[in-house]
Amino acid sequence: MLYFIKSGDYCKVGFSRDAKAFFSRMRTYLTHNPSFQILDLHKGDMNDEQMIHAFIPKELYHYGEWCVWDKEIAQIWLDYFKIKPKNGIEDYFYNRNKKANKAIVERYEKTPYLNFIRYFSTESNLDLSQTQHEKWRVHE
Repeated sequence: MLYFIKSGDYCKVGFSRDAKAFFSRMRTYLTHNPSFQILDLHKGDMNDEQMIHAFIPKELYHYGEWCVWDKEIAQIWLDYFKIKPKNGIEDYFYNRNKKANKAIVERYEKTPYLNFIRYFSTESNLDLSQTQHEKWRVHE
């Protein structure tokens, strides 16, 4: 399973071996990163993750697999999965975010993970505006 998440001015493409591992990873992210949002989820493996990372321009990488948010990365994700949104990139990711959040709430509503459920059941504050790269990049 591949996931595409955004946190503030950063985003990440990642891989989890299955839904259980994905939900565990999201709980971990929430512990250390209480403002991340799921942009999209797709079937895929580690090779797919590596291929997507290979398409991301090196100047957009921030640290490890985290990148500075840029709509170019969103377009790379869409192109990789051959997705052509009818109503634009923002609309596509807003809808996918709502769908992912709903699935998480349904999956965990009868578990003791109350904070996890509360986080994903609130209205998303997804901000897809373009980051000003200059303020995030180190100029040599």
